[in-house]
Amino acid sequence: MPEPAEVTGLILAGGQSRRFGRDKALAEVAGVPFIALVHAALAAHAGAVLVATGAEPRAYPVPARVGLDPVANGGPLAGRAAGLAAVDTPWVLSAAVDLPHLTPAALRPLLSSEPGSADVLVATDADGRRQPTCALWRTRTVAPVVRGLLTERRLALYGLLDRLTVREALVEGGALRNVNAPEDVP
Repeated sequence: MPEPAEVTGLILAGGQSRRFGRDKALAEVAGVPFIALVHAALAAHAGAVLVATGAEPRAYPVPARVGLDPVANGGPLAGRAAGLAAVDTPWVLSAAVDLPHLTPAALRPLLSSEPGSADVLVATDADGRRQPTCALWRTRTVAPVVRGLLTERRLALYGLLDRLTVREALVEGGALRNVNAPEDVP
């Protein structure tokens, strides 16, 4: 189990929020922006937090460094590349900004599972569906694979998982329910 000093949190906030109609990171649940909710969940387990904002920097109301995607419109894979390139910790704990139900307790299974030789521990919901934006990534082994996929313009996160040793960790309680449209906001 990695200690917080060995983990950098990575918030994937570089999307264009087309379906949402405005920047999802600033949408609120009970008066708190999504990005602040996700930041709090990650910060409880990480020594520092980074926000991947896409190819252009965006300022958000959280104490975090900003990482820029190396490839414009590269999706979550480019955000992951931004995070992996900017850290010096052995682990990166990532979450998409559209997971406002994420809590420190919900992330505990990812951090308390024994990773063994796995490159990544991916969160799964009660139905067994993987949520690859919410995962614990081994920096040393994942970074070169991400760079290679970006060079090949293969941007799917599931394609990344196909090239890695993956373990899964069950995250319960609806924490992985993403919000894609305003009507999805609780």
